[in-house]
Order: sequence, then structure tokens, then C-alpha cells
Amino acid sequence: MTAGCGAKETGTAQTQEEVSTQAEEKQTAEEQTEASAQEETAAEHTVTYYDSDGTTVLETKTAADGVCAEEFTPEKAGETFVGWYATPQMSRKYDFGTQVKEDTALYAGFTSYVEDTRTFVIVGSGTGAVLAESDWGAVIGEAQTMTKEENDEANVYTITLDLEAGDQFQFAINGSWEDQRGFGYMTTIAQDGTEYFKNSGGIGETGAKKSNIEVAVSGNYTFTLTTYPGEDVYDTEDSYYTEETKENFNMNPYDTITWTYNGAATD
Repeated sequence: MTAGCGAKETGTAQTQEEVSTQAEEKQTAEEQTEASAQEETAAEHTVTYYDSDGTTVLETKTAADGVCAEEFTPEKAGETFVGWYATPQMSRKYDFGTQVKEDTALYAGFTSYVEDTRTFVIVGSGTGAVLAESDWGAVIGEAQTMTKEENDEANVYTITLDLEAGDQFQFAINGSWEDQRGFGYMTTIAQDGTEYFKNSGGIGETGAKKSNIEVAVSGNYTFTLTTYPGEDVYDTEDSYYTEETKENFNMNPYDTITWTYNGAATD
């Protein structure tokens, strides 16, 4: 029986060329399926949520490439959750507005309330009246002293003062700058696209937490220092550390400095 144009005779064996073509098509289809699966896998990332010890996994979630990680609040008996951090040292909080582009690890910050009996002051120098009088901590008076709120659940200190552009300062417990809280403790330095402060460094190789805060915009400000003394740590590895000078090596992963710009200087 003669087959029509383009048709095959029923029962006719396939040629070697046809068999090879079908094999190649099958291989191509399998490769495309595998590539598609790889692309789908690559389009997802694992977000691992660790406890504050940096090793205990609290939760694992999957985030599509380019979306933000899911935020949730873990609980721990007797402790308060203070946020998710991007490093196991709790050096900076994680920004949940960041698009996930790779596998990501987050670390839960927990604190327990301990009353802070310290008095904090502003120390620095500049042309603003309070800092000009301070002269890098040489003078500690009422104008330089922060007010501690009456609060049985949190340690909150505030101070309101006029500052001039170029003024530099930190917060500490005395004129020797013990337990200093500098630029690295600020939660933000900008507002509505304007930077109000910048990192002015310090003496020698100074980390951000001990760097001076420099004023970029003159005006009246209210600063709020929130402390968690139960979580204070000491840099005992520093070659200059001694038990007598330990408070100069005091740090805290959770303390924060927030601020409000109240407008033009009042004086």
C-alpha cells in the first residue's frame, strides 16, 4: 500500500535518523524541565530565624527572590523581644524593607528588665551653649544631665537642647566618658531625605558605637537613650582593658539613641 505525502506506512520501522531525532528531543525536553526546576529553586531563598545564641533555629521560611522576609515576634519566658538583627553580634537591626536576594540569617534580640541606676549626661564640644560649656566633658551640670523617666519596665533617658551644625557629642555616665554611647547606637540619622547627623569618628581606630555624633543641621533636638544594663558587655580583649578601667570598654548590643527635631533653636 502506498502512503500519502508526508504520511508513514503503518507498521514501517523507524529509520536510525528518526530514532536519533526523538532521543535528542527527549533529552532536550528533560534538560528544559531540569533548567526550569533550577530556575524555580534559584527564585526562592531560605530565611533562617535564630535565637539570640546564634545557633538555635526558631523558624525557617522560604522567600521568593526579590520579596521581603516575613517578620514575626517570637516569645521567650521572662524576656522581652526587642527586634531582629542582621548579625549574631546584634550590631545592627535587620531592615525588613530589604529585598531578599540570597539565603538570609536573622537573629532574635531578647532582653530582661534590670533597673539602670546610672546617670547619663551629654559630653562633647561645639558652639551650641550646652556643648560649649561641656568642653568634652570637663563640665557636667544640670544642662548636660539627662532626665530618667519613671518607668518600672524600661530605662529611658531624655534631654532637649539646642545644637549647631558642626557640634560633636556622645552620651556617657561621666566626664571620663565611661559607658559611652555614640554614633553606632543611633537608630537613624535622616528624616524626610535630609541627614541631620553624621559619624565624626573618634580617637584612633574607633568603632561606630564609640564614634562622635556630629550635627549636620542646626536646631532644637530631643534625644532619647534607652538602655538594657543587664545585657552590657565588656571588650576584655582590648590590650588596654583593666578591671579599674573596665567601664571605658563597656558596650551594649541593644541600647538605642533616637531623636526628634523640634525645629529652629530656641535661643
